[in-house]
Amino acid sequence: MKLVEMEKNNWGFEEDSTFTHEIFEKFDQALDIWEKGDDEVAEKMLQAIVAECPNHIDALHHLSLIYREQGRETEAYICCQAAVGIGLHALPQKFSWKTARMEWLWLENRPFLRAYHSLGVWNLHNARYDDAIKIFGRLLSVNPNDNQGVRHILPKCWFEKNELSRILTHCRKYADDVFPEIFYSEALALACLGRSEEAREALEDCVAKLPLVGRELLKKRHPRPKSKMEGYITHGGPDQAYYYWKSFGRYWSGSESALELLRQVVKR
Repeated sequence: MKLVEMEKNNWGFEEDSTFTHEIFEKFDQALDIWEKGDDEVAEKMLQAIVAECPNHIDALHHLSLIYREQGRETEAYICCQAAVGIGLHALPQKFSWKTARMEWLWLENRPFLRAYHSLGVWNLHNARYDDAIKIFGRLLSVNPNDNQGVRHILPKCWFEKNELSRILTHCRKYADDVFPEIFYSEALALACLGRSEEAREALEDCVAKLPLVGRELLKKRHPRPKSKMEGYITHGGPDQAYYYWKSFGRYWSGSESALELLRQVVKR
């Protein structure tokens, strides 16, 4: 597995010579079988691919996902670490996370980017917030288009560490973002910092853009709404509001002043 500099500071993985057309077909078949619900067969097929091609990041990554679905957390973590380790080992000495680009558009970069993202999520869920921030920060740096949405996860990491100023800096950098993880989180950070008037103004903008999110945060009960299309979230819909509450609701619940400001804005 090699990472090569295709242009100045623009890097891409080269396909491993052991990845034959037959291997790619087997991998696609394994994913199709997994999507149809046969975890056991998909697992065996992916294990066979890894045995034949130990550097197959995508096979290791998807094995990790299967194990995680089955609650086999230790095996999931081992596979995730192995997948990421292959990619990190391929980084040459001159590669810099601060200046390099590893763009999603280059298809061969996606397996590593997916696996590294998955490791960041694992760290977040296991309260290893500094490690998660490091990974998500790196992903955002090398792929500024952020096809994986890590800019929406970072505020959650900083709320866990109570690093409110970092949330403000981050959210203002993405002021044109249309998702609640950015502008609702900025309003909450302002309220938690005691900057009530700024928080009120921010919340007025939030409620004008995505009113259902504000209403969801104020509910006492949060039944999961039916999704119009399984696997997709409707922008501005009740499903988006529900998922924001599920991810960020407890930070709002920890600030009665923020909730009171939100009540006033929603009521008005």
